[in-house]
Amino acid sequence: MIKKCLLFLLLLFALGSVNAVDINYSNPTDVNIDGTDYHVFALINESGEYTVTADFTNNTLSSNDIVLILKDTENVVLDCNNMFFSTNTTNSPYIIYAYNSSNVTVKNLNANWSYDTIFVKYVNDFTLENSEIISEGYSIELQESYGAKILENTFNAMAYDGSIVFDDTIENSTISGNTINMVSTVVVANGICGDQGIINSTIEDNIISINSTVGTAYGIRSYWDNIINSTIKNNVIDLTANNSAYGIYSKYSANNEITGNTINTTSTTLNAYGIYSEYNITNNVISGNNITGVTYGESGKIGSIYSSGGSLNDLTIKNNLINLTAENNYAYGVYAGDYIYNVSISGNNITANGYYGSYFIYTDNEDLIGSTIKNNEITIISNYGDAYCIYPCAVMGSVISGNTITAYGEDFACGIYACGEDLVNSTIESNLFNISSNNGDSECIYTDCNILNTIISGNTFISESNGDYSYGIYAYNNFENSTISENNITVDAYNDSYGIYACQWGMANSTILGNNITLNSSDDCAYGIYACESVENSTISGNNITADSYGQACGIYACQDDMVNTIIENNVIDLYAYSYDGYNPNAYGIYTEYNIENSTISGNNLTVESNEYNAYGIYVEYYTVNTAILKNTFKSYAYNNSYGMILDNGTINSTILENNITAESNKTAYGMDLDHMENSTISGNNIALEAYDYCYAINLNDTLNTTLSENTVVGEVYVYGNNNKISSNTLVGEYYTSMYIYGNTNKIFNNTILNNTSDENEEYFTPYYGSMVYVEGDYNTISSNVLHDAWAYSRIEFYGNNATISSNTVEYFIHLEGNNATISSNVLHNDNYGDAYIEVYGNNATISSNTVDNTIWTGGQYNTISSNTIIDAENYAIDFNGDLNNELGAYATLFNNTVLASKLGICLDNCFEDYSNITQNTVYADEYPIIMGDNITGCNIYLNNFIYAGNSSNISGIMPNTTVNNSFVSPFEIEYKYNGNTYSNILGNYWSDYNGTDSDGNGIGDTYYLYGCDYEEYGYLENDTAPLMDMWNDGEIGNYVAPTTTTRSSGGSGRSYDSDISDEIGSKVIKNFVSSAAVIYGNEIDQQYAEELRERIQNANGYKISGNAVIVGGPNANGFAKEYNNHFEMPISNDYPGENKGIIQVLKVQDNTGMIIKSYTIVYIAGSDRLGTQAALEYFKTLDELPEGPIMIEWTQNGPKVVE
Repeated sequence: MIKKCLLFLLLLFALGSVNAVDINYSNPTDVNIDGTDYHVFALINESGEYTVTADFTNNTLSSNDIVLILKDTENVVLDCNNMFFSTNTTNSPYIIYAYNSSNVTVKNLNANWSYDTIFVKYVNDFTLENSEIISEGYSIELQESYGAKILENTFNAMAYDGSIVFDDTIENSTISGNTINMVSTVVVANGICGDQGIINSTIEDNIISINSTVGTAYGIRSYWDNIINSTIKNNVIDLTANNSAYGIYSKYSANNEITGNTINTTSTTLNAYGIYSEYNITNNVISGNNITGVTYGESGKIGSIYSSGGSLNDLTIKNNLINLTAENNYAYGVYAGDYIYNVSISGNNITANGYYGSYFIYTDNEDLIGSTIKNNEITIISNYGDAYCIYPCAVMGSVISGNTITAYGEDFACGIYACGEDLVNSTIESNLFNISSNNGDSECIYTDCNILNTIISGNTFISESNGDYSYGIYAYNNFENSTISENNITVDAYNDSYGIYACQWGMANSTILGNNITLNSSDDCAYGIYACESVENSTISGNNITADSYGQACGIYACQDDMVNTIIENNVIDLYAYSYDGYNPNAYGIYTEYNIENSTISGNNLTVESNEYNAYGIYVEYYTVNTAILKNTFKSYAYNNSYGMILDNGTINSTILENNITAESNKTAYGMDLDHMENSTISGNNIALEAYDYCYAINLNDTLNTTLSENTVVGEVYVYGNNNKISSNTLVGEYYTSMYIYGNTNKIFNNTILNNTSDENEEYFTPYYGSMVYVEGDYNTISSNVLHDAWAYSRIEFYGNNATISSNTVEYFIHLEGNNATISSNVLHNDNYGDAYIEVYGNNATISSNTVDNTIWTGGQYNTISSNTIIDAENYAIDFNGDLNNELGAYATLFNNTVLASKLGICLDNCFEDYSNITQNTVYADEYPIIMGDNITGCNIYLNNFIYAGNSSNISGIMPNTTVNNSFVSPFEIEYKYNGNTYSNILGNYWSDYNGTDSDGNGIGDTYYLYGCDYEEYGYLENDTAPLMDMWNDGEIGNYVAPTTTTRSSGGSGRSYDSDISDEIGSKVIKNFVSSAAVIYGNEIDQQYAEELRERIQNANGYKISGNAVIVGGPNANGFAKEYNNHFEMPISNDYPGENKGIIQVLKVQDNTGMIIKSYTIVYIAGSDRLGTQAALEYFKTLDELPEGPIMIEWTQNGPKVVE
């Protein structure tokens, strides 16, 4: 083993010490290669180092003459020693022909050769270095030679088609540091060319300069096949071609590094490409290149990284500087004839200017998939056509981030354009888009179909069109499962401008969050967020939208379908719509042409203005269902009509809560204008309106089961509908501060209506501008409202039946037209004029416990005026009339009223006041506490206190003739107290000017009180036969008030009965029945009668039978009586049983609703009028047992009498 090692070392030493062989062409010979005989000036066919020692110049060479041949050898170093080789023959001789060898090095060759210079065939590991060759053919041509190294050479090739040419494959080779200069006058010029491919090779640090005056130039070319697993870096390629110019060309390109190259391509007539592949480019790193391209041809294209018919797969394209100009055609930065998949494009700086069109990334109707486009500086310009920065068919699963994208197109311009399919599963974030078009549309992001499962976030979008439409983000179909957030979008258009736009369909399961959108349209409309059809399951939140347009302006717009399960919250929208040339556009903050369902609109701040037409804060054309509109601020300004909120067709199961609405108009202003509202709530809103014509703060049409509460408004409120609750609202303003209610069973309570008109507007201010509650409809309730205005014109007007008006504060009047009304506990007072009054046209009204400045007036039948206080009547204090139209008597009841001051107290002035009861009233009057016309009949006037405060000699004004049919004493004996004693007598009235005596001390004057007047020729006609010596005071004469004790107990035997049963019932049977029964009444008069049976009684309102019952009063006032009236043998009406007649009836009823069948007894005590009911009640108390059949009773002067 030791000997073998020593032998090997000796051999190495011997080889290293071999002296170089000189070549001086002194031994020419002939050599046959592949059947061809060559004449060679020097043959090298053995290993070794060779040195050329002489120049070679020969201008008579034939085609078979070769200077040097290296053949069938290996390990040869040929040092040409910078000797000069030259010839001007054109017969294709070579300087060097290396054949069938390996590990050959040629260096320091200096030549000026008229054709191909070096030819290498079947030589592996061939090296050419440090040589300088001027040739009119190939500088070096290789065939089936692998592992070549061409290093640090300078090649000047003239007139032919290549400098470094491999006729098959450049494989495992290195071409480095070379300078190639070519001027070509043939069809093709190649700097470095591998006809069959470039594999596992390195081409670096070369300088390639080609000028092809008639044809096509290629810097580095793989002619028929691939560039694979190779490195092409730091080369400088400068090409000029009459036809096309290709910096790096291949059929396919895979697993390569193409980095740091400077590629300049110029074409006079056709195409210019930086890096070009006919088919796929796969798994390459293309980095740090500087690519410049120019084409002047009308049919020429230009591209920096270009796959003509294939895809780009698994690429990294980064940090490249690209500058492209197509003077008469198209320019492409990155072009794929098929899809782009898993490509990273980052840190590039590209400028592309194509006359007819420019693109940064382009696929020929294919997709961009799974790729990253990041931190690029992109400028795309087309001075005649379209400019598109990123233009695939679809964008799928990709990230586009941190780019600066600038595009200008004379026609269209777009940042990201998915030309045929979706933008899906992608992220577009933190980019700057600056897109502008002169004549066509400009779009920052555009897709021909959908944007799906995509995030668009943190971008700045600037889109401007001087001639047409302009868009920030545009999906031709849907936005779905996507997030668009924190973008700054500025859109300026000659025609329509759109911030975020779904053109044909809508948005679903998407979030649009925190975007700033600024829009301007100089000739048409502006839309912030626009969905052509539905918006579903989406959130639009925290966006800031500003728009100025010379057409319609809209912040958020769902055009042709519903908005469902959507949240619109915390957006700020500021819109201005200008008019021009007779076109008067509207401004809409939020607008949907169809329905909103199951949605929330909250916390938004909307300002909308139209200088010539209408402005709408929010506008829904169809239904609003299960939706909350809350805590928004709407400001609307319009020359025509101004709306804070308009919800057309229907608002159902929805809530409108705590919104602030301001609307101003030169015509009419609306705070809320809503149609068909049902089962909804409007509460806590603040509405301020100002208009030249009308102000409708809240206008609700066809409204049902809705609550309108705790709103504060400047303007009027209109409600049309039934079963609504209108409560605790505050209306305040200078002129329009009224509430209008049209419909049935509404409840209007606890509202405050204030008009604060200043004094100097008094002449303009009329009652029609005062604060008002106006109601039309049946079964409505108006309660606990406060109405006030500066000139004391506040009022309540009511037109309908079964009204309840209670506990309101009003300054001017309550006016009612309708039947079965209750007007109670209201305060009607003003300090300015003291002229407040109540006015009622209708039947069966109860007017009770009100405090009124001036007058209570009624017209109708069966009205009750009780327990009211009138402060100071300018003329009549209480003026009740009968049915004036049909000339029917009033049948009124005036009970327990107090008139503190008046000119005329109670007025019966021949207006059919007949058959009325006037009792227990206290009246102070300057002239007449009571005045009666001469046609009055059937009235009972007793237990009243008539106090005269004037100077005339009598206090009652009676216009005589037929007044003898009236009574001024009680129709029955009344138990009372006087001076501590109890009496029972027929009683009259107290007259303050009565000066008669009371000899028996029972509180009744001994002489009649003569009343009447010397009106014209008439004298005193009637008298009060039982005048009271002192004022009547709730059961006593005089001011003495005895202790109240109402202890009652059962008798000594039989079934016990309740202690509150009246002692006036003598029969134990009757007492026991009343004790077992509910005593049911309908109005205050019937209540007094019912209390004569027992103390514990029940109002008929809402009563359902659950045991025995006693009905007191007829069906007009008593709902329970109305329910059972026709079940009795003798139903009660105003006409039956007739005047002063009543009936006692008994009915057995059976309750089958439970598991056990129950039987009840109902006693019905009622008459056609008050006296009829009283007659039946008084007779009932005298019965021994319940009657088997009806008993008819009539009231007479002697008390109740049975009608036979």
